[in-house]
Amino acid sequence: MTSELPSAGARAVSAVLTCGQKKWDMFYGGVKSGHKFSIEWRKFVDDNNLKEGDGLVFELLECSASKIHFRVQILRGDFPAELNPEDEEGANSDNPILLG
Repeated sequence: MTSELPSAGARAVSAVLTCGQKKWDMFYGGVKSGHKFSIEWRKFVDDNNLKEGDGLVFELLECSASKIHFRVQILRGDFPAELNPEDEEGANSDNPILLG
């Protein structure tokens, strides 16, 4: 996924996450910050009561050098078969499941 996003270089890029009818504004740091969202990510996690084992699907709606916007779907409990990997795919953030 990171290959589709701006590298951000020395500055962070504005990021918006939309889940349901709510939205969260934050920043995405790109390569220099290890492809992480800013501290506002914690608000998204808390507001959505995310727990270990929850799955997130990020749909890229907008991507430019100055802004990215994702629609996020939270999956809990019964996952579709294609999201239950038989090998190590999806086991951690270094090896995500990519849906095409």
